[in-house]
Amino acid sequence: MKKYALFLLIFIIKFSPLAAQNRAATSLSIGPELNIPQRSAYNIGYGASGKLEIPVGSAVSVNITGGYYRFSYKSFAIGGYSKPGADSFVPLKAGLKYYIDERFYTEGELGTVLNHNTLNSGNLFTYSLGTGFLLPLGDSKSNMLDIGLRFEDWSKSRLQQFAIRVAYRLSL
Repeated sequence: MKKYALFLLIFIIKFSPLAAQNRAATSLSIGPELNIPQRSAYNIGYGASGKLEIPVGSAVSVNITGGYYRFSYKSFAIGGYSKPGADSFVPLKAGLKYYIDERFYTEGELGTVLNHNTLNSGNLFTYSLGTGFLLPLGDSKSNMLDIGLRFEDWSKSRLQQFAIRVAYRLSL
């Protein structure tokens, strides 16, 4: 899967001049996330993230993302063991966002997940691939709603998840 992420980033850089836009402003988006784990001991998680977007071309931006996620375990009780408390994670990622048109984009990110839980500690490598779109709020071009969907994988498939993010985006 790492090869696919690398291919996507090379593709974005190679074909970035194809969609010229008038987006030269750096932006910041902050919003909640719903995290849906795949084949995991975790239930659906929740969290929030902030994303700084810095344009580097007419259709390409560099992203810096930080967040906080919380996952609770599915119910189980085997041989006197009970369900442990919820786990929390802090993902830190950087990547590229490519605008297909003025409001529709794809993105890829790489980074680390800080994991300081009692059962499983240590940092994890992560990558994510996603898509999304921007909805203007009123007549303003600087205030938008950023709605995104992404697939994320943490260190050798320890946690694979789909995430839905709805964020308020403000041009700086």
